[in-house]
Amino acid sequence: MQRIDVPKPLPELVYHAVLNAICEGTLRPGERVTQEGMAARLDVSRLPVGQALKRLEGEGFLCPAGRRGLRVAPLTRELVRELYGLRAGIDLVAAGEAARRCDAHFRREGQRILEDGRSALAARDVPLLISADEEFHWLIYETAANARILEVMATQWHHTRRVMLHVIDDVANQEPIWDQHERIYRAIAAGDAAAAERLAREHADEASGWLQQAAERLSA
Repeated sequence: MQRIDVPKPLPELVYHAVLNAICEGTLRPGERVTQEGMAARLDVSRLPVGQALKRLEGEGFLCPAGRRGLRVAPLTRELVRELYGLRAGIDLVAAGEAARRCDAHFRREGQRILEDGRSALAARDVPLLISADEEFHWLIYETAANARILEVMATQWHHTRRVMLHVIDDVANQEPIWDQHERIYRAIAAGDAAAAERLAREHADEASGWLQQAAERLSA
């Protein structure tokens, strides 16, 4: 018996289209977003657009812009501080759980991702570097096998994508981050939960510091 593919509801499709435009920089921080304008751009009716925009506002990707319409939420130091404060706790727990559940798949995929990250550094390829960073952390979340972590990070990682896209304009400060990734990987691969937790927390805290500074320069 063949599986029946059910197409996603239109509001869901609109939601993901606008979310990706925000995360990929097509819609810039501060840019005005109206129901009418977005419906015209996507060639859909206003109702599913309104539903999608309300959801995105609730998740912090859009914010009010006067009496009518919305705008893309700015990237602020406070946003980065809150986001990475949350990530510091989640990443610590995830790294410890991953170390306790580490298997051959994690070791193989982790090594591949580290090689991809180093290659992106050498090529000065920022989009590839961001993609490899996302893969690395999601491999840890998935290895931790905690459904609540996956649920929370499914939304929060989009905020991380936004921040990284707008503040990483070169790879000058990225080599130390990949050194940290490698140390986290080795601790997890060795099954050393305590070391993995400590390194993951330090990594999130350090990233928070320089990303807050970068966000402040961006909004100045």
